[in-house]
Amino acid sequence: MTIQTLTFRNQLFINGTWRDASSGKTFITYNPATGMPLTEVAEAGVTDVDEAVQAAEAAFYGGWRDLAADERGEILYRIADALENYREELGLLDTLDAGRPIRDTLNKDVTRAIKTFRFFAGMTDKIRGAHIPVQPPLVNYTRKEPYGVVVAITPWNYPLNNAVTKIAPILACGNTMVLKPAEQTSLSALKLAEICKEAGLPDGVLNVITGGSEAGEALSIHPKIRKVAFTGSTSVGKKIVENSKYGLKSYTLELGGKSPNIVFADADLEQAAEASVFSICMNQGQTCTAGTRLLVEENIAETFVQLLIEKAKKLRIGDPLDPSTQIGSLISKEQYERVKSYIQLGVAEGAKLVYGGIKPPECTEGYFLLPSIFTGIKNDMRIAQEEIFGPVLSIITFRDEQEAISLANDTSFGLAAAVWTKDLQRAHRLSDKVEAGLIWVNTIHTLSPSSPYGGYKESGTGLEMGLEAADQYMKTKSVWINTGNWVSPFSI
Repeated sequence: MTIQTLTFRNQLFINGTWRDASSGKTFITYNPATGMPLTEVAEAGVTDVDEAVQAAEAAFYGGWRDLAADERGEILYRIADALENYREELGLLDTLDAGRPIRDTLNKDVTRAIKTFRFFAGMTDKIRGAHIPVQPPLVNYTRKEPYGVVVAITPWNYPLNNAVTKIAPILACGNTMVLKPAEQTSLSALKLAEICKEAGLPDGVLNVITGGSEAGEALSIHPKIRKVAFTGSTSVGKKIVENSKYGLKSYTLELGGKSPNIVFADADLEQAAEASVFSICMNQGQTCTAGTRLLVEENIAETFVQLLIEKAKKLRIGDPLDPSTQIGSLISKEQYERVKSYIQLGVAEGAKLVYGGIKPPECTEGYFLLPSIFTGIKNDMRIAQEEIFGPVLSIITFRDEQEAISLANDTSFGLAAAVWTKDLQRAHRLSDKVEAGLIWVNTIHTLSPSSPYGGYKESGTGLEMGLEAADQYMKTKSVWINTGNWVSPFSI
């Protein structure tokens, strides 16, 4: 498949049909590698949101809720198989829409999406309640039941997988849903809706609404939405918590991060340096788990910084459609300017920029930026505390293990952390003491659909993925049955 043969789905997907926004409004989605428009996409408003929610509610009560668990699983398996058939198209859509290298979208991203659907397809008939021993003749047991209509709001950094991470468990648990992808990257989500319908997903079970803040706000406060699943910035997450008062909605939030990447002197420094560069450059640093705070034991700091620079210089940055490209473009001009402003701020704060921080001279178009490596960082500097969402690395030195732990936890975030050491006891100590939802030891960014994912502190609440996801998208009902003669407490 080529760009010339690619077609864009650009309407709203409501109740199994494609339609324009009721207002007729559209917005432009751009190719960040060139800065040029790709297509126009429908901009949903309040009326469209309400129609999508009504369709999801009708589908929930009209059969999806009561469909046998294994039958739901079979549909999800068929979706997984269909994704394989559209691998090339899905990879190309995300590369054009998000600037992510084709080597990653075509292989890693689609493969992960397939595995996620298959994992949750296999989970559908394994969700169960429990029998609770109580005083006879009473019997007490619990049931797991779906919420009903769930809204999922996803960000722009990993378009396909952000959508699938929500869709697969939400549907597996028997809910119906409305998905609102980020307005910058709507195209693969719309294609995914087409694939789901082709695979036999009943109309109304999945609805896809595209648009900006108006649609997102309308979804988060809609009275028939029972749960909100959101991935994005902490500031927007807090707004969703505030909006949850409308109908007392439940919510799962996967928010920002400022993850510590801790390197001890006894680590395999080559491996740690390779991983550190990968962590900050993967997806152009637009990753919430990126190890943006690199904590290095001070007696190896100088050597380790030189290793980082050497490895950063070898990275291939450029056209995301080139299979050899390792670093693509930032998502937009707005994000490019934001990252540049933080680089300028770091210099103004007194940090030393030892590598990068500029646009590669060979990249004359688009929003490309060399990775930026700062030394002389103090942990209270803004570039060490605020999420930048770009390839900016702040290097902080520490003297001993206790200081490393203190620095690692000295942030409002708590999503992920990595530890590099050959000392197994130290690895266990830091896994216990560092305040983060994910801890990697001598590895980084390793994820699986079968493993839970979530953060501490302002990095969010609730868990995604793994069997734990069932607890996020199902309610627990307690059932009491009297199997004998009930005696009133007022009996004399």
